[in-house]
Amino acid sequence: MQKHTLSVLFASAIFSRAAATLGFAVAVLLIKDMLGDSRFAGLSTVAVTIGTAASAAILSKYMNRRGRRPGLVAGYATATVGGFIALAGAQNDSLTGFLLGLILLGVGSGASNLARYAAADLAPADSRGKAISLVVFASTIGAVAGPTLVGVADTVGQSFGLDEKIGPYGLTAIFMAIAGLIIWVALRPDPLVLSGGLDTPDTPKRAGFTQSLRVISARPTATLALGSLVISQAVMVGVMAMTPLHMDAHGHSLSVIGWVISAHTAGMFAFAPLAGWAGDRYGQVPAIGLGGALLVAATAMTAMAGEAPNLLMFPGLYLLGLGWSFGMVAGSALLTDSVPSEDRVSVQGSADLLTATVSGGAALVSGFVFDMAGFHILSAIGLIASGMLVISSATHGRRVTLAGTES
Repeated sequence: MQKHTLSVLFASAIFSRAAATLGFAVAVLLIKDMLGDSRFAGLSTVAVTIGTAASAAILSKYMNRRGRRPGLVAGYATATVGGFIALAGAQNDSLTGFLLGLILLGVGSGASNLARYAAADLAPADSRGKAISLVVFASTIGAVAGPTLVGVADTVGQSFGLDEKIGPYGLTAIFMAIAGLIIWVALRPDPLVLSGGLDTPDTPKRAGFTQSLRVISARPTATLALGSLVISQAVMVGVMAMTPLHMDAHGHSLSVIGWVISAHTAGMFAFAPLAGWAGDRYGQVPAIGLGGALLVAATAMTAMAGEAPNLLMFPGLYLLGLGWSFGMVAGSALLTDSVPSEDRVSVQGSADLLTATVSGGAALVSGFVFDMAGFHILSAIGLIASGMLVISSATHGRRVTLAGTES
C-alpha cells in the first residue's frame, strides 16, 4: 500500500507543482504593470502565501477528521477555481480579482505541501526521509516544465483574445484540476485512515496552533526542524520573488527568466531523493546543516550578481533551490520523528502555517528591500539567515544535552 500511495502522490505532484510554478514568472510582472511600480511586486507572492498558510491549518484539521484524500482534493479544487479567477482579474486589469485568484491558488500549493506528509503516513521511521523526498522529487517534472511553458501558454492565450502574460493562468487551473482528479480516483485506501491517524471519539482532541507550537518548543529537535522549514522557505522565497524583476531590469527576456526559474526549481526538486537518503543515512540534523550551507553559497552568488549575469544567476538560483530541498526534506522528516504520533498531523499543519506566514512576510518585505536597497542587499539578508541555520544545526547536540530528554 505504501508503494501504491507513493505512485499516486508522485503522479499528482507533477501537475500540482507545474501549476504552482507556471504563473510565478509572470505574476510579479503583471503586478508591476498594474501598479506601475515594482515596490509592491511581492504582493503576488504574498497572496499565494496567504492561501498556502490558511490551507495549512484548515486542510490539516480537515484531514484529521476525514483523511488525506478529501483534504487534498478540496485544496486542488479550490485552486482550480482560483486559476480562472486570477485569469479574469488580470484580463480586466483588476488587482483585487487577480490577488483573490492567487490566494485561492495558494490553497493548492498548501495542499501540495501537505501531500509530502501523506507519503510518511505508512513509512517506517528509518525511511520517512526517503518517502518524503520521493514526493518532492516527483515535483521535478512539473516544476521544471511549468516555467518553460510560460511562452507557449502566453501565445495560446493571446490567440484566444487574452492580453499578454495572462494565458499561463488558464493552464495553471487545468493542471490543478488534473492533480485533484488523480487523488480523488486513485488515493484509495487513504494512507492516514490506514495508519490509524484519524480523530475518533476515543482519541484526545488534537492540538491547535498554539498548543502545537508548545509541543515543538518543548523539544530542541522539533524546534530545529521548524527552524529549518521556516528559514529555508523564507530565504528561498525572498530571493526568488525578486529574481524576475532583477533580470527584467537588466534586459533579460521573459524566456530567459523562465529558464532561470526552471533551473531554480530543478535544484528544489531534482535531487530531493539525495536529500532524503542523506538524512536517513547520516542523520537529519547534518542534512539540515548542509542545506543551510548551500543557501549561504547561493545567496553569496546572487549578492554579487549586480548586473544579473547568467554566469551567476543560473548557479545561484539553482543552489538556492538545492539548499531549500535539503532544508525542507530533512526538516519535514525530523519534525515527524520528533513529536508524539497523536500530535503529528496538527503539528505538521501548524508548522506549514508558520512557515508560509513567515515566507509571505519575506516576500512582501523583499519588494521594499529590492526597490530601496537592491537585489544584493536582499541576498545579503538571506545569507545571514542561512548562516544562522548552519550555526543552529552545528550546536544542536549541545542544546539537546542541556535540555535533557525530549519525551
